[in-house]
Amino acid sequence: MKKFKIAIIAIILVIIVLGIGIWFYIKSFEEDRELTKLKVKEINEAYPKFDQAINEFSKLRSDLYDNDEDLYYESLSFNANDWNSFITKYEDSIKNLESASTVLKKDCTVEYGDISARTKCNNFKANYEAANNYFITDIKMYNEMVDNYNKWNKEQGGKHPSIKKGELTVYDKYIDFDGDGEYFGKEEGKK
Repeated sequence: MKKFKIAIIAIILVIIVLGIGIWFYIKSFEEDRELTKLKVKEINEAYPKFDQAINEFSKLRSDLYDNDEDLYYESLSFNANDWNSFITKYEDSIKNLESASTVLKKDCTVEYGDISARTKCNNFKANYEAANNYFITDIKMYNEMVDNYNKWNKEQGGKHPSIKKGELTVYDKYIDFDGDGEYFGKEEGKK
């Protein structure tokens, strides 16, 4: 009879421990699901701001390449203020992109079951990496052009206005943000 009571108590304790374990598992699962819903909501709310910032950056980048092929030192000297203003706007666009990326950089570290969030995160990672790497390439190209202009200006006796060099405001080296081993947007040697 004593062994029977001990067996009953042991079974009851096992059931209680299993019940508590199952309760904690279910509670943890529900908390994780709520956290995932919150992150998906944050992604859906943050992505339009990022999308607008990437579009503004892309437009300025197109403007840079639309105008850089027709540049001669004389035309640079006549438009020095415009180029100084443009490069400041270009630097501001990458800073704005970085600011618009804060939530997405934090929340897009895992793959979500929600197709909309997963698509937005994948687009964000590719565009973020490309924009930053394009910016680095563009600033290097632009600064090389400014160096050549300054050399020419010095040879002309320094009588032309100076042009501001671009600054690498977010990253100073190419990035592999998505960790795939490739530096999307890196265009070394591009003129």
